[in-house]
Amino acid sequence: MDGQVLKEDWEYCRNILPKVSRTFALNIEQLEGEIYRTVLIGYLLFRIADTFEDNNYRDEKHKIADLKDLSVLFEGDKDLSERLKLYEPLKFQWKENSHEKELIENGHRVLRCYFDISDKYIKIINPLIAEAIEGMIKFKNLKLKSRDNIFQLNDTRELEEYCYYVAGIVGMMLTKIFCQKDGIRNNKSELEKYQIHFGLALQLVNIIKDYEKDIERGWCYIPLTMTQKYKIKPESIGSLSIEQQQGIIRDLSRPAVTYLDSTLKYIKLLPMEERSIRMFCIIPFVLAYRTLVKIIRMEGNKLSREEVTYLLDMCNTFAESNNSLEKDYLRLKEDYFESEG
Repeated sequence: MDGQVLKEDWEYCRNILPKVSRTFALNIEQLEGEIYRTVLIGYLLFRIADTFEDNNYRDEKHKIADLKDLSVLFEGDKDLSERLKLYEPLKFQWKENSHEKELIENGHRVLRCYFDISDKYIKIINPLIAEAIEGMIKFKNLKLKSRDNIFQLNDTRELEEYCYYVAGIVGMMLTKIFCQKDGIRNNKSELEKYQIHFGLALQLVNIIKDYEKDIERGWCYIPLTMTQKYKIKPESIGSLSIEQQQGIIRDLSRPAVTYLDSTLKYIKLLPMEERSIRMFCIIPFVLAYRTLVKIIRMEGNKLSREEVTYLLDMCNTFAESNNSLEKDYLRLKEDYFESEG
């Protein structure tokens, strides 16, 4: 492959990241060397799959077909040219202008960079993306069969299963990548206990943050068991009473906090000398539990730029002290959070 073309492809991947995920760009940019390159490309590949699953411009049947075609790219031992050929028909299907559309249409550049990382990482990522896409297809089929304008998950178990496919598997990928380093490999078995919980924690906080917006695209991630409890119809979620909002936030927060507890344990297992990887994990953790506090206090669902800047400075301190991180989290947990059980 032409070296200049590949250099431009890597530049494209670095530049598109903050456009499709400002939050993940903050922590991925903390990484270094081969780990940085691998996580960058791994994340963009998962983001491509997410975009095929989560867009407003294709109906469910077309989304399922797209996801099935995408999954084939990550099955078996295909070379780059074969994958590029399979990807080409997926590129130009939408009319809207968005950074996500741009990423889809430049997916061939991500794939070329994918084949520029070590083969050991490709072998890690391939089956995990295929599994994630399989799960996305499963839930798309459930929505298709329901024939409801708004598809609703049944219970917390189903919600957590969905979160596993779209986020828990990413936690598995990251752990496998991090454990290629000798200093982290020693803690592999312990990290694996919490790797899925890490992804679930972040996804559940995102769901709590965005559940009103999700209704607009026909999905209700608040389980039926919860909406029945508070006498809520999915189509009325945009106009809930204060009591109903607080009830939903409280009930969704309980499992999220359980998984945030696991995330803290995961971070504490990362050696102090692996500062870049610790920062990568600490930043989304801190932003997640601080966002959850804001939501519980009914102060909106987004951190301001000033708040993010302040918290990033705190994360630098936490990278050097597990005690400081734990103290901050447990203080807020005691004041605002209710754990399951």
